[in-house]
Amino acid sequence: MFGLSLATAPALAQNQDEQSWIKLDASTKLFEGVELVIETNQRLSDDLGGLYESQYSAVVGIEIAEGVTLTGGVNRVVALSNGRISNTEWRPRQQISFPIMMLGGGKLAGRVRFEQRFLGNGQDVGHRVRPAISYALPLSEALSLTFAHESYFNFNTTDFGQDAGHERMRNSATLSFPIAERLKAEVGYMNQYRFNGANRDLMEHALTLGFLIRL
Repeated sequence: MFGLSLATAPALAQNQDEQSWIKLDASTKLFEGVELVIETNQRLSDDLGGLYESQYSAVVGIEIAEGVTLTGGVNRVVALSNGRISNTEWRPRQQISFPIMMLGGGKLAGRVRFEQRFLGNGQDVGHRVRPAISYALPLSEALSLTFAHESYFNFNTTDFGQDAGHERMRNSATLSFPIAERLKAEVGYMNQYRFNGANRDLMEHALTLGFLIRL
């Protein structure tokens, strides 16, 4: 579903990597219809020798209609090599998320995110859009299964290595369930396929683990 089979089509012309992504997400209501979300995401790779990227973000979401939310904030991305910081990136972001329809007992939803990329090793600003679609299906009163697809489209080519065009796609399946009154866990698998132009493409298999705290 949502293109999961597409990720295996070019398998003969790619490198592969196994990864683990660990996320902690804390959210709180500021006002009626206004929410603050703070998140950290730590990413580990077999090929890159362990922790290779740490992300820290803070965003504010405003519900402008039932199920429709506008979000703005910033993400700080720290790249690491052999335990040392190799580069730092700042990503302001703007996003709209919206419901699409009810389908087979689950909810089909969409999201469009715009990002501007500022890297320490370049003078240019990278612009890109990340459209996504998801399908959330309740399996029981506590357990929910979500399938999602996301693509990255770069608007421009930069001096720090961003190339214009379709950069990558992500396909994922996630189980979510409560583990305490205000704490929910997410366990899943994500397949990320990077299009690398003249170089070999890269397919990343990631085990994802997340904890969501509602304050």
